[in-house]
Amino acid sequence: MKALIVGKDQIADTYYPIIAELDEEQTFKEYGDKILETNNIFISTLAIDFPSGTSLKRRKEIDEQWKEKLPQLSHIKRLNLRHKVDQDYFDVICKMKNLEVLNIWSSTVTDIGSIKKLTKLKALYLSNFSRLEDVSPLIELKSLESLSILASFKVANYELIGKMKWLKSLELGGDTFAPKNLILHSLEPFTNLNELIELDMSCASIRDKNYKPILELKKLKRLDAHWRMKNQERELLQSEHPSLQSGFFVAYDFVKNEFKNGIEWWIEK
Repeated sequence: MKALIVGKDQIADTYYPIIAELDEEQTFKEYGDKILETNNIFISTLAIDFPSGTSLKRRKEIDEQWKEKLPQLSHIKRLNLRHKVDQDYFDVICKMKNLEVLNIWSSTVTDIGSIKKLTKLKALYLSNFSRLEDVSPLIELKSLESLSILASFKVANYELIGKMKWLKSLELGGDTFAPKNLILHSLEPFTNLNELIELDMSCASIRDKNYKPILELKKLKRLDAHWRMKNQERELLQSEHPSLQSGFFVAYDFVKNEFKNGIEWWIEK
């Protein structure tokens, strides 16, 4: 049986900030001295990540050790955290002053105000923030280039992200696996994102069904979206946009329900 690999059109014009001298990612469950040998760490501490005999007490001890050590790891540039992050843990992470990339898989926090301390942050990925309602502190992250927020359905002010005019990549969406789309009232609040190169709303729906604000994003090259609209309207957006050239919105033929001729989204190998 042939395997499928990612084709060139699936990654065309994707944007990721440059992180100077970033090491290869290393995975940790417990803190150890080897963490001092890399600036790129993946902490994997969900219950399912541990051997079956690991007690809740032991997992809590490991969490407490991480919370004690993380603020001291000033050399870390990238943190990928597979853990259900509570408020205390989140505030500890925000003491890692030299972080440039932060990826949190799941969280119960209600206040992300302490994220303002991460002044060097270039890329931020937040998933399954089940209790978060307010994202206004993100506006203070002036160095941020890439932002992704997924499956965080209680957020009430996504429109404020439209004030982050310096963003180059933005992903807003629901839960692909549920599946459940994020519902945004309108694209209008995002028309001031003048530097945006990549926009991913693959798992988002627009309530007012007005998609013309996309034309205001003059530097946008890649758009991933499954929005249903009249084919004439879709063709108009694609033809009138000055730079749009890639992403699912461009690569897929929504009438024939297949990728357009010549598109390499998946390749058999």
